[in-house]
Amino acid sequence: MTSLQLADKDFPVMHFEDATDHALQIMQIRTCNFLPVVENGIFKGMIGKSVLLQQAKEEKISSVAEELIPAAVNGSTHFLESASVANLYRTDVIPVINESSEYLGCVTHIDLVDALSRFCGAGEYGTLIVLAIEKSKLNFSELNSIIESDGATMLHFNMSPIAASPVMEVTIGLDKKEISTILASLARYNYKVLFSTGEDVLESELSDNYLNLMNYLDI
Repeated sequence: MTSLQLADKDFPVMHFEDATDHALQIMQIRTCNFLPVVENGIFKGMIGKSVLLQQAKEEKISSVAEELIPAAVNGSTHFLESASVANLYRTDVIPVINESSEYLGCVTHIDLVDALSRFCGAGEYGTLIVLAIEKSKLNFSELNSIIESDGATMLHFNMSPIAASPVMEVTIGLDKKEISTILASLARYNYKVLFSTGEDVLESELSDNYLNLMNYLDI
């Protein structure tokens, strides 16, 4: 899915001649903290609520033009780029533009969270397993073989680094709920399980797995 496909093309925009109190009213209605500023169809930047609250009600947005932030994504990019921009600028709406900076719409935080949820498979039938694996020992083929040997299918596979360590946090989504045999196989291959969401995992086991990870990182 592209950013343009996710964009709300009817999301309200502000203009330099609009009053700051009008922008604040729109923010209250749309429950957002930022709004795009557009002139003659061209995106000029994002104005934040914190900036507007410091201005007199009759002030025009043009008076705070230097406070606009350049947060935007190209409509042809994957929608995950919207998440990166939102995180970088701490915005709850992400304007979508084209190569000529023409404004095309906005990705709202609600639509973005919904898309991210569907992207990572949240809510789908199955379970998640989170492993701690040293980067040098990461073997996708081996992991997939262990999972398929138990009749399960890998639906999602994501990696993220654990800060200040050579270890990756690997999250695997499976199409199966009962995963005790998979967990046992992973243990035989010396994989460190951080936690899982299978029906057969008890709270005490989750605690033990977390402690095992911390001990592993201390080695």
